[in-house]
Amino acid sequence: MRRTYVIPVFIFLFFISDIIFAQQIIPLYNSALDCDFNKKDRIIEEGGSTYIYEIKSPEIWYYPSENKESNKPAVLVIPGGGYTYLSITNEGISIAKWLNSLGIDAFMLKHRLPNNYSGSCKQRVAIEDGQAAINFIRDNSTKFKINPNKLGVMGFSAGGHLASSLSNLKINDSRPNFSVLLYPVITMNPKETNSWTFSSLFGESATEEMILRFSNELNVDRNTPPTIIIHSDNDEAVIPENSIRYYMALRKNNIPTALHIWEDGGHGYGLGKGRGSIESWPIIVEEWMKNRNIID
Repeated sequence: MRRTYVIPVFIFLFFISDIIFAQQIIPLYNSALDCDFNKKDRIIEEGGSTYIYEIKSPEIWYYPSENKESNKPAVLVIPGGGYTYLSITNEGISIAKWLNSLGIDAFMLKHRLPNNYSGSCKQRVAIEDGQAAINFIRDNSTKFKINPNKLGVMGFSAGGHLASSLSNLKINDSRPNFSVLLYPVITMNPKETNSWTFSSLFGESATEEMILRFSNELNVDRNTPPTIIIHSDNDEAVIPENSIRYYMALRKNNIPTALHIWEDGGHGYGLGKGRGSIESWPIIVEEWMKNRNIID
């Protein structure tokens, strides 16, 4: 597998500029990828929101905060969409701007979607892009003026599956330092997982070994980072047993963790505005990050 990052000059030119960009798009690779043939960007605008259904080139979209400290925290934001699309308005851009308000630099991951691939590529593309993003951000932490030991990951729904997968990589240097998971897909147990995510990741060829390997409640170990999990009891798309199972695995391995389950909210609520008491989740996560000394 080839992991070639964009040339450093790209970043250098950005940082010597006198212009402050609200967003900088950074390609993750500068060479052809093993699994990609004739891919294109397929973007759909619907109901005031943007969804990406196919991706030509994996990227991270950089949203710098106004925090001028040289050792600030950063978060890799991973939108959901059942590994079929990316809900970048509701679970990407709006989240990045909220993190900016807390003094956190945000990087939204535009990763390749398993639904657009076949064979082993279905299981490879998203995790490869996520790992490349974490490595790239850490490798350039001095240029971004972020603390490489305060790099978190924040994932929604299927993005929560990718975030928890990154949190349990066997290569510890590629793991995030903390995880925030919102209504995450965790298990690949066919009785409890989201069938849409399952189908996108495995197609019609899921084996028992594949199901076990991608059930993240089974992958937690002593190096899994501290994690906070947000879910709703009335979530019918991704049932809360996903979060409960992951929480129990974290506790079993003595990983600092918090689990909050609201009665309302359903699924796919992003910041939760107008969705009932779940709207308070950003406050809870902010308090958790303060208690863990991620932010002041």
